[in-house]
Amino acid sequence: MMTMLLTVEDVAKQLRIAKFTVYELIKRGELPSSKVGKQVRISQEDIENYLKKTRTGPRFDDAGRKSAVDVLGEPEPGPASAPGFPAGPPGRAIIISGQDRCIDFLLARMTEAGETPYRSFMGCYNGLNALYLDRVTMAAAHLWDAETGEYNYPFIRRLLPGMPVGVLRLAGRMEGFYVKKGNPWGIHGWEDLARPDITLINREKGSGVRILLDQKLRIMGIHPGTVKGYTREATNHVICAGIVAQSGADIGCGCQAGTERIADLDFIPLQLEWYDLVFRLMDKNSPAVEAVITYVCSDAFKRDLAMLGWYDVSQTGFYREF
Repeated sequence: MMTMLLTVEDVAKQLRIAKFTVYELIKRGELPSSKVGKQVRISQEDIENYLKKTRTGPRFDDAGRKSAVDVLGEPEPGPASAPGFPAGPPGRAIIISGQDRCIDFLLARMTEAGETPYRSFMGCYNGLNALYLDRVTMAAAHLWDAETGEYNYPFIRRLLPGMPVGVLRLAGRMEGFYVKKGNPWGIHGWEDLARPDITLINREKGSGVRILLDQKLRIMGIHPGTVKGYTREATNHVICAGIVAQSGADIGCGCQAGTERIADLDFIPLQLEWYDLVFRLMDKNSPAVEAVITYVCSDAFKRDLAMLGWYDVSQTGFYREF
């Protein structure tokens, strides 16, 4: 039986979302797609399955029992015992939070080790909070501390007080501005955010990029209320870059990888950041975490990052404990 195939534009209209969001869902592996020549097509059946999979509220298995864990959406902050989040050892689900594409490689390695990992796309500040509450197994972070100039370590000390953790460095990424091709507004640095003729598309609260931008504004004495477009938010790098490419804003802040496959866009590099993976030391010898550590410390991981591009691997595999 032939199933109905839809274009990305058809799917965007049906779900009432932007086309860039559809591409992001496909990239994350949440929405299956097919290639017909050079064109992307999505089946109506896969759309319906995606909607069922992401539906909120109580879930039931085939026997009518409530599901023990629901990790397919973007969890909101709450207690570890809140519905939908496993609490406490043993038998808890293996959940890794992080938005970067390299997380997909880690999931594949855990699967090869015989585990069944889940993925959460919450921002890294919320990810560390979820780790503290025992809602996730591992959390990726790229949080810059303006007082020390360090990435992640100061936040780990503050957000995970008294919790022994391991911190594994995944890679370095360049953060900067997305601007239209040719940089028609002559944007060069953080100080341009104060210009009244420039409109920003911001990132969501709790994301590493938002925390970086807010601290830069504070250092320069720029009040957020004076930044045009400050309250408009995009939930990931690709959507942020896409809005700038479509002239929905003059400037967006994100990592260089967010410019991939988006035409009519330039990237202004501003700051190298470090992307780390944090986990409880009590889980260090578990099969899932062991598989990740072995892989990240191997040449294979660096080769995989090289395929994606944009990454600095000079500190990949560096490990610290707190």
